Amino acid sequence: MNESPTYVANRDSLLRDLEHYISDHLTEGKKLAILLININHFRQINVVYGYQAADHLLDEFSQRLHKLSRKQDYIARVGNSEFIMVLPEILNEGHVTLAAHKLLSSLDSPFSLNGHKHKISADMGIALFPDHAVDIQSLIQKAELALLTARHSADAYSIYTSKTQNIEVNNWDIEDELRNAQERDEFELYFQPQVDLKTGQLFGAEALIRWKNRDKGYIRPDIFIPVSEQSGQIHSITWWTINAALRLIKDWPVTQPPLKVSVNLSARVLNDPELVSSVRSALSIWGANPEQLTLEVTESALMEDMDTSFITLDELRSFGLNISIDDFGTGYSSMAYFKYIPANELKIDKSFIRYMLDNEMDQHIVKTVIEMAHGFDIKVVAEGIENEATLSSLKRLGCDIAQGFYLARPMPQEDFIQWLEDYQA
Repeated sequence: MNESPTYVANRDSLLRDLEHYISDHLTEGKKLAILLININHFRQINVVYGYQAADHLLDEFSQRLHKLSRKQDYIARVGNSEFIMVLPEILNEGHVTLAAHKLLSSLDSPFSLNGHKHKISADMGIALFPDHAVDIQSLIQKAELALLTARHSADAYSIYTSKTQNIEVNNWDIEDELRNAQERDEFELYFQPQVDLKTGQLFGAEALIRWKNRDKGYIRPDIFIPVSEQSGQIHSITWWTINAALRLIKDWPVTQPPLKVSVNLSARVLNDPELVSSVRSALSIWGANPEQLTLEVTESALMEDMDTSFITLDELRSFGLNISIDDFGTGYSSMAYFKYIPANELKIDKSFIRYMLDNEMDQHIVKTVIEMAHGFDIKVVAEGIENEATLSSLKRLGCDIAQGFYLARPMPQEDFIQWLEDYQA
């Protein structure tokens, strides 16, 4: 049934194509797996590189799937950036898990787009016959639900379970509530202080969004942020956060140098063509000093499309903003790009900080990152500090900025100003 690497199936033809697989496996008592695979950030690829380059990416992606497939497997494109793969005659769930890992590993090599090397990622939803359904429409529906679960989690693939549908219904409910959260004034910013380890003075704070839904109460960011990413609402939430942060810092006590506020950017927002103009607009509206605003991007987000990310961040830095690379050490760290990194700050991932006193390797990593960053005139922030011993060790290693529960937990504006005044006193 693999007619070509770019075979495109509409829903009717897809169902006709797959019916014979179900009938064969019903009579023979065998298992099969449906894999739905979606290329992440495909819309941004279209915008940045153009439709011709995006079509070339789809062809190459399809060819990689075919190279990994067996003769009896079925592959087709079923959406702008979505492929379906049917694996007949599988032995068990472990068999399809192995196939999923192989498919995801095939994406490790970058794709060529208009002469640029671009590393892409994909999410995958998996359903099994007859374990999850015995007809093709239901089986595809279960795979779609599993794909939604994968998009909302840190894992690149998800296999349907009996809990999947309940989780997704809850996520849809959250998605609907999110659409009204700004109008209802349900968002609030909390601030977690950052302290200069050399002077002991307050350096600034990280702005962290909190959502108190009128019916459900507080909803954790690790639940609603992934939903906002998938639904596209992350853009409006980010603009709200940046504007709220710039508005609130006007009420902070005047210090020398002025206190900085950090705001997180997701990979989706980093690749938004409107990012630079939106930030400029927010600075203008609130009459804010660009040097007071730090935009944090994760290392993995930065490396999703390095060429475009570097251009965008360079432009943001050109009018005085600070750029911080968050979760440093967990992504694709490489000296090959480090000297060109468009940032003046690194945040060492808290997983290295938390256990550095007990783990010699973690302490060595922290020491190396600090020395390397200082060699390029980049400040280093350590987050996740939970005790005095860790704080003292970071001072000895020459770390610049400290953040963590040992110093203070995130707090609303009024409490933060009071904490700041007490700290200065």
